[in-house]
Amino acid sequence: MKNTRRVFLKSGALLTSIVLFPSFASKASLIKEVSLDIDNDRFDPWIEIIPEAIKHNVKALYKLSGNRPIMAVIKNNGYGLGDVNVAKILEEMPEIVGFAAVKTDVCLAVRNAGIRKPILHMGMTTDKDFEALVSHDIQLSIYNEGMHKLLDEISVKAGKPVNVHLYIDTGMSRMGIPYHKALPWIEDIASSKNINILGAFMGFTEDPEYDKIQLERLKNLSDKASKKGIDIGKLHAASSNAIFHFPDSALDMVRPGISLYGAYPTYFEKEKKISELKVAYRFKARIVRVEQLRVGDSVSYGRNYIAKKPVWVATIPIGHADGYIRNAVKGAKILVNGKVYPVIGAVSASHTIIELGINKEVEVGDVAVLEGPDHTEIHPNHISDVTGTSVYDILMHLSSRLPKSIVR
Repeated sequence: MKNTRRVFLKSGALLTSIVLFPSFASKASLIKEVSLDIDNDRFDPWIEIIPEAIKHNVKALYKLSGNRPIMAVIKNNGYGLGDVNVAKILEEMPEIVGFAAVKTDVCLAVRNAGIRKPILHMGMTTDKDFEALVSHDIQLSIYNEGMHKLLDEISVKAGKPVNVHLYIDTGMSRMGIPYHKALPWIEDIASSKNINILGAFMGFTEDPEYDKIQLERLKNLSDKASKKGIDIGKLHAASSNAIFHFPDSALDMVRPGISLYGAYPTYFEKEKKISELKVAYRFKARIVRVEQLRVGDSVSYGRNYIAKKPVWVATIPIGHADGYIRNAVKGAKILVNGKVYPVIGAVSASHTIIELGINKEVEVGDVAVLEGPDHTEIHPNHISDVTGTSVYDILMHLSSRLPKSIVR
């Protein structure tokens, strides 16, 4: 049955909406649940989260990594789905042993939302915020020489040891202590009774041959520390890409991000043959305008689309300010009532226009799905391929201001 505005208003609410309001880093985060009747009465865009798809992906990645425990990466707004939302879904799963994020306020928001499993802060922050993280039982990533004294002071103030993971730069040259400088520094950190070393980790360049060298650097460092009587804890390195393409990097646990949410990290066609993932969200809004163009009428900025014959078009109130990619006009399509339609003209800040064809096939109020699991042409990896856009951009650029609904 066609999901028109009239029919939709009669349907029962199936979704619960959660809107997050993050606080400053050093303060407890405020999480507010808002009763927003997305299912019945909304034109503006929203994100629909599919928990069962996320859980499916966890099990798939767990199996693919040789049943290694998973530290779930929830950085960058939980890859568009909301960090707190996904942490609440994932925490109940035994395969998930903890979470990782880069920003201080995200770690605090997740902890203050009631998440009890370990959380690893993977970035740099101020001394004051280090204290706030420790007071909330959040593990620190450390890599700066001279941190021994600061961590000792924080431990004394908190009245408990500081739990840390050693961030080792094995060749990314982005973050971490360079591997060739690390051993004396590790000895210094290990000498403190106020610091617990729980693990050591690195990030891959995703150059297949160089990744092998990087991995050996981490393992050799661990061996050298062990010979000095130092246990640097659980080793972890494998992101989503490494889980698919570098099984030897699984080590003691794995650290996937984007594939938890159903997107393949690098080679769509190859990776979907290795393991089936399910897209864990839908990017949705309702049609706000349907109109017939005359010959010569144009669409949006730049007049990139000019009608050569009478044709129907529809406007969707989603634009690049909401996180929809500008390159969508290079081949992306949008699903409405079971059929996909091409994006035309230009994606503006708040609107996107689709070509319906010679027939008026949709109505104002019909639901448009721009990204999701319901058709191959709205799969984020397919959109990535046809538009030349990184799949990471497609998910991570979804606006954090978009309301999130969870399929029950």
